[in-house]
Amino acid sequence: MRTFDGQSSTNYSRTRPMYPAELYYWLSQQVNSTGVVWDCACGTGQASVDLAAYFEQVEASDISESQVTAATPHRKVNYQVCPAEKTHYPDNYFDVVCVAHALHWFDLKEFWEELRRVLKPGGVFVCWGYNWLQVGEAEDKAITESVLPLLAPYWPPQSRLLWNQYNDIEFPFELMDVPAFELNCYWSVTQTLEFIRSWSASQLRIQDRGDDFLLDASPILREVWSEPNQKQEIHLPFFVRAGRVL
Repeated sequence: MRTFDGQSSTNYSRTRPMYPAELYYWLSQQVNSTGVVWDCACGTGQASVDLAAYFEQVEASDISESQVTAATPHRKVNYQVCPAEKTHYPDNYFDVVCVAHALHWFDLKEFWEELRRVLKPGGVFVCWGYNWLQVGEAEDKAITESVLPLLAPYWPPQSRLLWNQYNDIEFPFELMDVPAFELNCYWSVTQTLEFIRSWSASQLRIQDRGDDFLLDASPILREVWSEPNQKQEIHLPFFVRAGRVL
């Protein structure tokens, strides 16, 4: 599904948060070899470049050519365009396979087959994501009342898997115990609104009716922003699922 092809890949990269460094360190400690990792559905490479600090080689792929074209270059990262469910990677190739905030878009039956093919025996699969955002009581109330009702008809059904932190997904392996990780950002009102713009439902509504809903929400959110014209801490509820594929 190419929900994000309609928006600027540069905007997507700029507005999406970076993931906790502690997650990558923890992941590197779960395998005997930190040789090759696959960042599947890499988008513009937010996770790919950070993985390169802990792994010798990063293969990064995405179905969206525009996202890959805009990806951050790195000498240890090899980008390519291909679907998650069908790749040209060798059998038993990867020590780790990662999916950052994208598993809900996959054809899972086909992806699990591809995962078993390309992951080394004993290798680790890990996926993660976040849902919504938490700013403060007044700010959250403004977003809930002025934005979310207008997006309700536009959420793809796959988003519900993300909202429930992938608990509705049947993983074909036993899940590992994973530490809790925090995902926090410091954003201005403008950055927060641009993040909301990048949501799949926002993109579908913009394609259908334009972005007036964001323009209308802007003064409402600015009025209740606790520190006018200042950045403040944003909390993104974050979860990780991981398992060792034997």
